[in-house]
Amino acid sequence: MRASLGSDRITEYDAPVGCLVINPAGVDSTLAWSQTRENAVVSISPEALSELAAHESGLADAELEPPAFGTVDLRALNIAQMITAELTGMLPPNELYLDSLLTVFGVHLLRTYTSCNRQTASPKGGLSPVGARRVREYLNENFVRKIMVAELASVAGVSPNHFIVGFARTFGMPPHRYLINLRLDLADKLLVGGEFAIAEVAYLAGFSDQSHLAATMKKYRGRTPTKAG
Repeated sequence: MRASLGSDRITEYDAPVGCLVINPAGVDSTLAWSQTRENAVVSISPEALSELAAHESGLADAELEPPAFGTVDLRALNIAQMITAELTGMLPPNELYLDSLLTVFGVHLLRTYTSCNRQTASPKGGLSPVGARRVREYLNENFVRKIMVAELASVAGVSPNHFIVGFARTFGMPPHRYLINLRLDLADKLLVGGEFAIAEVAYLAGFSDQSHLAATMKKYRGRTPTKAG
């Protein structure tokens, strides 16, 4: 691979699987591959990264320090593979799951490639009883619409990264799976009632369309909407 970052100097280097290139916002770069490759480009706005840094370390002015060209980061590769799988799967992407992956990716960048990379303690416990109750009530009232990790973390009174880990330890599943269960439960209830067509049920329960509801119900409940009642 031939690349430049922030200058006219071109560097040629080997780019094995897992090679990570960090391009800070506003910094010009060029990339040229010697052969066809598949890359995952993860874009995080400076504002979002600063907000995440403030939550994780109390330092909102952290500056990215790009690693040397050719650096392999297996942790970043693993997260990128999960993002790619979600975006290219049979089902429409789960927005809360993708947002969770982006949050974890951002925290990894901050802890590994910034000037303020002091390690913060990883959350060991779940959410507090009060935080868990608030999140449960909030999800019960808002699960049919788009919900982001930072929004739920604010309700729980913890950082986004702490929320992702703490939620799973408190509820026994990641937040996106909990959200899916709430939507499927409502879909089941509406289907049993028989007042709405399947397409209407899909819309009311927060799914993009009838096929999305059918595929999700088949995956997580082992049956189709027509058999729910």
